[in-house]
Amino acid sequence: MARTMAGNTAMSRTSSQGRLLHMVGTMRLALGLTALLGAIVFLEGTSWDIQWHTFLGRDRTLIPPHILMLSGVAISGVSGLVAVVLESVWARRDAHVARSSTSFASVFSGSLGAYVVGFAALDAAVAFPLDAYWHALYGIDVAIWAPFHVMFVVGMGVVALGSAYMLASASNLAVAIRSRRVARIGVMIALATVLAIFTLLLFDSLSEERTINLGFASLNFFPLLAGLLTAFVLVVAAYALPWRWSATAVAGVYLLLGAIMAVYVQPATDWLVGVERLTYRREQPPTSVVALEWFIGPLLTAILIDLVMRRTTRKQWSGVKQSLFLTLACAVSMFPIMSMQPAFFVLVLMLLGVGGTLISFVPGLLATYVGTRLGRNIGESISNLER
Repeated sequence: MARTMAGNTAMSRTSSQGRLLHMVGTMRLALGLTALLGAIVFLEGTSWDIQWHTFLGRDRTLIPPHILMLSGVAISGVSGLVAVVLESVWARRDAHVARSSTSFASVFSGSLGAYVVGFAALDAAVAFPLDAYWHALYGIDVAIWAPFHVMFVVGMGVVALGSAYMLASASNLAVAIRSRRVARIGVMIALATVLAIFTLLLFDSLSEERTINLGFASLNFFPLLAGLLTAFVLVVAAYALPWRWSATAVAGVYLLLGAIMAVYVQPATDWLVGVERLTYRREQPPTSVVALEWFIGPLLTAILIDLVMRRTTRKQWSGVKQSLFLTLACAVSMFPIMSMQPAFFVLVLMLLGVGGTLISFVPGLLATYVGTRLGRNIGESISNLER
């Protein structure tokens, strides 16, 4: 009888531990999706903000586009904070939860993604008042490459990456197949959001003011930045998601996020112009300027990446050969192929000339290779995160 009672106690303890781990996985899933929602709200708010500043200027700090952006930061930051607090409490009660968490300062426990979300959202929150102070000192500008604009955008891009980590860890802990599927779809959307948010930084790289004149040729930073970013995100998707066309799926969601901008930004701007009783400084645009310049190169790159990954599996390519072909596939993203101006990259190449093209694209190719290697490492780590 004593053995039976001991066995029942052990089974009860095991069942309790299983339920607690299930609660941790569910919490990571719910709060990871919430943090991702915050990043998407920020992205769409930023596209509205760019439209407002481009065609109407900057009239005050707390305009509705800014409020929307700050709401996204707040949603993400609170999600990361709540995730760490809850998991820290549970980890103190159960050693299994502690082993499935990442410890910080010997006090807190949580998924790695929750820490990333929290710190990145804090970075974005600090950037906003600093940007307001910057404008007060140096005047108004609509350049995305202003110091605290970059800090703001990078912070929320990292928030989206942190939400991908949270959702990947939730997928690894999930018992139910449905929860695992939802988490993986969330990872896909999160990676697309990372790509979309960092794409905002690419637009200024095409402007003449951001091109360095070396005397004998001009250096443009778009190939380097686009190659590094696109290769990193899409190769992460190819390794982190167990789907045949995972990179293409991420690129498809990336285009969908651009389409959402095209649908809502101009009607929202027209509404706000009426409410504020303002007039446009220049001709009224037909749709979002960000959507008009949204790049389709990532979709072409993603298709090539998925084809390379399938070929690698069938032919058992070596790591060196696979990296080479992935780099060549990602090199397509170095061309600024826009959704509404697909031949625009030809004009860019003509303006750069042969010398400028070589000087700009050789570093871009090296950055693309770095992006593929980094993407592979991060993708493999995400797929095995905090089991």
